[in-house]
Amino acid sequence: MTTINQNNHKMGAIYLIGQIVMSLFLVSIVKVLQPEFSVFLILFFRYLFCLPLLIALAIYTRGSKFLSITNTRGLALRTIFGVLGLTMWFLSVINLDISLATALSQTMPIFITGLSVIIAGEVVGLKRLVSVLVGFFGVLVLIFPLTPALNLWGVLYALLGAFFSALMFVYLRVLGRTDPAVSTAIWYNVTGVILAGLLAYILNDFEPLVGLSTPDSLYLLIVLGVLASFQQFFLAQSHMYAQASMLAPLHFLSIPLGIVIGIVFFDEVITFKFLLGSAIIVASTYYMLMREQANQ
Repeated sequence: MTTINQNNHKMGAIYLIGQIVMSLFLVSIVKVLQPEFSVFLILFFRYLFCLPLLIALAIYTRGSKFLSITNTRGLALRTIFGVLGLTMWFLSVINLDISLATALSQTMPIFITGLSVIIAGEVVGLKRLVSVLVGFFGVLVLIFPLTPALNLWGVLYALLGAFFSALMFVYLRVLGRTDPAVSTAIWYNVTGVILAGLLAYILNDFEPLVGLSTPDSLYLLIVLGVLASFQQFFLAQSHMYAQASMLAPLHFLSIPLGIVIGIVFFDEVITFKFLLGSAIIVASTYYMLMREQANQ
């Protein structure tokens, strides 16, 4: 088995920044497609068209062992939480502004802290507990006062997406120690195709494809999958080359990038309340990440 240097932080950062950029382009496409197609149909094509490039790369790099996995339990958990996290993420950007959904997604480190207590039995100190509470206060600043324009389901989807993504990242890091990223990505996407396809079939979500007047939407679905293949590979590679604690601060780049995409492509309005709430969340999570890194 080839040993990968897990302390190459520069390579890890490059891969993660690429993943963040592609992820935001992906959700922009989802937002464009959603009025015409259901989320399960979009997920089906996202997983389906993601596979060809991944399979080709896996065969090129691993040959006949391109589907071989050592840590099957870790793969199963990463796949389950990955599908749930992506579904919630797509639902959040469908129901919220991209800028708001992106800001709420940055609560992931807060959930990681809570999960470390529940799953790993870690003892959380007073300062870390206060930082968690401050982070959730930032969420309250973002969503209150409630207005008819705010979709509370979208807020719930965004927070659930952050929760499941926190679980996914834990197992993604574990998998990166033993298994190639491209192979784990293939198994994850195959599972996504099956689950999303079954749900789309049961709910008759394939019907809009029959009445397509132009192939433009189909082209977007294909582009969605192709970009997703690179996004998935970059995500897994970043955690193979660098420690999660070193990469985590880079995730904050998604907020300014989400703001730019929201303003330029979707005419979103950025308020002082949004900037304040986002700043509180970023400050809280950054403090937790720096304490975690200092304690390692």
